[in-house]
Amino acid sequence: MYRLFSGKRKTLYKWLMIVFLGIVSLGMVLTLAPLPDNASSQMQPDVLATVYGTQITIQNVQQAIQPELPNTGNDPATLGHLAQSALNQMVLRDALLIQAQKMGLDVSTPELVAALRSLPYLYQNGQFVGMQQYEAMVEEQGMTVPQFEAQLRESILIQKLRDAVTDAVQLVPTEVHEAFLRQNQKAAINYVTFEPSQFFSAVTIAPNALQNYFLQNQAKYKLPEQRVVRYVLIPQDAVKSQVNVTDAGIQQYYNQHLSEFSVPDKVKVAHILLKTTGETSKEAAQTLATAQKVLAQVKAGGNFADLAKKYSQDTGSAAKGGELGWIVRGQTVKPFEDAAFSMKPGQISGLIKTVYGYHIIKVEDRQYAHVESLEEAQATIQKKLETQALNQAQQALSAKVQQELQANPQNLDAVAKQNGLEAGETPLFSYDQAVPDLGNNEAFENLAFQLPTGSVGQPIDVPKGIAIIEVAQIVPEHLPKLDEVRQKVEEDYRADQAQVLARQKADQFAAQSKQADFSALARSDGYKVQQSKDFTEQGQVGDLIPGSALSSAFTLAPGQTSNAISIGSTYVVFQVVSHTPANEADFAAQQQSLSTQLLQQKRDLAFEIYEDSLKNRLMRTGKLKINQSALKSFLAGYQQSS
Repeated sequence: MYRLFSGKRKTLYKWLMIVFLGIVSLGMVLTLAPLPDNASSQMQPDVLATVYGTQITIQNVQQAIQPELPNTGNDPATLGHLAQSALNQMVLRDALLIQAQKMGLDVSTPELVAALRSLPYLYQNGQFVGMQQYEAMVEEQGMTVPQFEAQLRESILIQKLRDAVTDAVQLVPTEVHEAFLRQNQKAAINYVTFEPSQFFSAVTIAPNALQNYFLQNQAKYKLPEQRVVRYVLIPQDAVKSQVNVTDAGIQQYYNQHLSEFSVPDKVKVAHILLKTTGETSKEAAQTLATAQKVLAQVKAGGNFADLAKKYSQDTGSAAKGGELGWIVRGQTVKPFEDAAFSMKPGQISGLIKTVYGYHIIKVEDRQYAHVESLEEAQATIQKKLETQALNQAQQALSAKVQQELQANPQNLDAVAKQNGLEAGETPLFSYDQAVPDLGNNEAFENLAFQLPTGSVGQPIDVPKGIAIIEVAQIVPEHLPKLDEVRQKVEEDYRADQAQVLARQKADQFAAQSKQADFSALARSDGYKVQQSKDFTEQGQVGDLIPGSALSSAFTLAPGQTSNAISIGSTYVVFQVVSHTPANEADFAAQQQSLSTQLLQQKRDLAFEIYEDSLKNRLMRTGKLKINQSALKSFLAGYQQSS
């Protein structure tokens, strides 16, 4: 329920930004032509593009992509695509806004208000949530209300431009019926799949084939810098004997930290929630009636947990029988809190109305505010003091070992032994590669790849304790010899050749099956024939094959066989078994939705053509300029940082 009460706000913010701040043709990837050298040289190095003189800078793009960086996995290709895409969208948005203004389009205050009123959670049941909450929502995105409303105005303006450009696009009456026939006709096929994995073991490696493949793809196998590190590991067990927590120490800590043992008012609750958010008044009345029926069942002795699982719409707690656990004041919305803290253990509330809907609350336990006694707090204090003492002893020993190693870096084994510790050595490893004892630890990796050979680093935390490391060997990044990466090259070669074999076998089978019995030929060649159910172009064959990829199944006659069709890395050859035409009786029911769908598709295409034409015209007339050298350096910077 905590997520129900606080998580929705975060989701709402994200929803607001995505829906109302991103109305640019995202399906379209612009190709930004390079500038002549003299034009590019006249632009500042941090300016990536100008649209009618308005600059789009590196900082603008960085700010735009910052929220998405955690989702990239730090992959250079993904980072580059993300930055390029962000710049494309910003260029196009600026161009469209200027074009809309040139056409005399604007956004009135009533239009802006209407757009704001359409935002869920900003107007709940027709009521504004209040300026304070509105400001909080927007500020959490790093914006002010005026900035948010300015961007919303821009989005509405672009939509107006889109409408002006595409309103003249209409459907020809026959288009809808033709689309109905095409989308509703069905086919059934027999088919054989040719997957590269089927032929992997059949790949033979001819003399010199692996060497030739390696030389053609050598850059793919470039080995990153690798290092060998020697280290002394100091686990907590090495200093455990030095730790002694006394009763007097526990008493002293308790006396000096009484505030830590203050227990607030808290109540353990379960609830059943029937939501009303976003409902009309009629729907809300129906929800109230349902809530009253559920409450009646609870009051009549019904099992609360079972009823919560059946009726509650709080996804966070329903599966647990409505259990929310312990809550403190200020953790939930006020009507819920007031009810929960006014009840005794075992009591069940009536219907409690909040902004989320109707709650039925069951109080399971209650603890009043108090200070824990020394006896109650003793175990917690002892554990805390032991941890502190262990950390201090561990830090002291690691500092001692570091000093001794820095004085005698060649005597790592001896220094470790003198301190009752063991020395270790890693195998060759590259950055971001897990290492025995030291794990996949960012602090260790950064230090290991900064130190020169023979240097001792400062103590660092690793999963098994504290480590002091010394770099023993550095192997620079290099293009390897075949023997260094033979296993990987052989795997890649077999995979590539298996793909070639799959295509060859599919082509061969397709050609032969046109002159022979499809199923008999498949059996004689050892292939499995699969039978599809009736499917449409919008449907699917089996688990992985989209009907749209087999469009020829609707044009070939029953009994005819297809050519080999590539679907990802797999190839498919099929024979048409039957066709089932669309049922004309279904046309009336689908006509309206089909008309809407087709019209939207035509208008989307028309606007994409308009955008492309606008972009080309602006570049041709110099109104849109791309600083290609700055863009190249900017993208290279992301690749290097990864």
